[in-house]
Amino acid sequence: MSDERRTIDDYTDKVARHLIGAERDRARAELGDHLSEAAEAGELTEALDRLGPPAEAAAAFAESRTAQPARIDLRFVAVLIDNLPLVAISIALFVQGVLRTIETGAGFTMSFPPATYFRIGEGCVAFTPLNCGAYDASGLIYSLGFPLALAWSVIGLGLLEARTGTTPGKRLMKLRVVTETGLRIHPLTGIVRRISLLLGPFAWVDWVPAVWGDRRRILDRLTTTKVVPADR
Repeated sequence: MSDERRTIDDYTDKVARHLIGAERDRARAELGDHLSEAAEAGELTEALDRLGPPAEAAAAFAESRTAQPARIDLRFVAVLIDNLPLVAISIALFVQGVLRTIETGAGFTMSFPPATYFRIGEGCVAFTPLNCGAYDASGLIYSLGFPLALAWSVIGLGLLEARTGTTPGKRLMKLRVVTETGLRIHPLTGIVRRISLLLGPFAWVDWVPAVWGDRRRILDRLTTTKVVPADR
């Protein structure tokens, strides 16, 4: 393989990493043809200089850069589907709380998402003002089921969004996540977009700005991302 061919393949690969689906395939094909023609004319270096860094070149192929954020009702349905394990755990904790109330007469606290807290000796560390005894921390539902469901909702879905631009719920609702310039998001960005779930019921504060204006959550704005229709 010639040095020029290697340079072309390396550049197109770097550009493609910033894109998803059809945009990625189109960028590979069009850039490969364009740079090959430039190489034949002895102008490969000039062509690469005009295109600029791979991320800038990728933005030219990202149709989603001009897309408006998706409808909020579609996003809510997608969130419900994506977080079904967390919904199931919340229902199980509710049933557990009701049964405990019937048995002992003590009340209980219920929220969705469930409040997150950790016991450390005689004390605890909580992410919300809710009482650390809101749930039976010794039971498997909260001590094992809840962390696993939360890990799926925050880490699993975040990494999936970064890799494919979508999640099971978003795929069904024909949505995808991109940066403000229409590019694929970074894995860390995918996780950060979802950390509000650690705040229990206060996670809903993150959604308040999404009901008007440009329909973006607080964390959408902080991570410079947006959820857009996928069928563009």
